[in-house]
Amino acid sequence: MSSTGDKAIKERRPHDAQASRQALLAAARTVFDEVGYERATTREIGERAGVDPALIARYFESKEGLFMAAIADLSVPAETQVDFEPAALVATLLERWDERGHSPISRALASPSLTDEVRRQVSGVLRERLLKGEVELLRGRGVPEPELRAELLIALAVGIAMTRANGTLEALAAASREDVMAVLAPLVDALGSA
Repeated sequence: MSSTGDKAIKERRPHDAQASRQALLAAARTVFDEVGYERATTREIGERAGVDPALIARYFESKEGLFMAAIADLSVPAETQVDFEPAALVATLLERWDERGHSPISRALASPSLTDEVRRQVSGVLRERLLKGEVELLRGRGVPEPELRAELLIALAVGIAMTRANGTLEALAAASREDVMAVLAPLVDALGSA
């Protein structure tokens, strides 16, 4: 073997599957948070992780698989303050989905056909990030059926965001978020009060 070939072999990094997988997860969390699921590319995630983007398919099967893995074990970070006041929560979700696009989580919430595994993961993420805090707030107010009402608030936001995004309901798609929230206020208030 030539000395050039020996040099190339010596310069290669040893393959560390676990380190590559963790680097992809960390990069994915950052990219998904910065630009949302729709605009995130596997190429950008791979570049930020410092690994070949093809490893996404090897370790996670797809961009969606990577997204699910990236969020599966995350709870709301300590530095993130979620306002569980019903109107604030709905407004925050609408803003996030309007500006960052929909993710597999929001799509899964509206999908009639989920695998049991995806359903379990989505449910777990929602419970930790949103539902637990919302239920606690509603329960503290003495609101009847706090679990149902918390889920209705999330479903309301998902349905509105989805139909705004796809434009099938033209007046809703054209309305500002402020106008939508003003019209929704009595319903959201009713869900959040005893």
